[in-house]
Amino acid sequence: MKRISLTPDLSSITELEQSLEEFAGAHELDMGLQNRLNLMLEELITNSVNYSLPSVSGPELELCLSVEDAFVVAQVEDNGPAFDPFTEAPEADTTSALTDRPVGGLGIFLTKKFSDEYTYERIGERNRVTLRCRSGKAP
Repeated sequence: MKRISLTPDLSSITELEQSLEEFAGAHELDMGLQNRLNLMLEELITNSVNYSLPSVSGPELELCLSVEDAFVVAQVEDNGPAFDPFTEAPEADTTSALTDRPVGGLGIFLTKKFSDEYTYERIGERNRVTLRCRSGKAP
C-alpha cells in the first residue's frame, strides 16, 4: 500500500500525478487505467481542496493506493465536513447540448462511470472515498 499525505491545496494535483505514475510503474498498470485513475482522483482531490477543506482549521488530505486481487484500490481522505459526493453532489447534466450546460459538474459522473466500485464512508471526523478499478490482471 502506498500512503501519501498531500498538501491540502491545488499543488496536490502535481503530487498526485507523480505518485500515481510511480505506483502505476511499480504495478505495471496500463496507461488507460492510469489515465482514468488520474482523472477520477484529480476530481476528488480538487473537490476536497475547493469545497471541503477551506472550512477546516488544520486541513488534512491523504491518498492511499493499493492492489487487491485484480483491483487497484484508491482512497481519498480528508478532515472536512461530512459530504458524500455520490449522493449529495448535483447530478450532471448529460442531456442538454454542450453549449447549454454549465461548466463543471461532470467529475463525479465520470468517476462513477470509470470505476468498477465506489463508496463513501464517514469515519470519525474524516471523509473517505474508495474507488476500485479492475487492473486487467488475474489475481
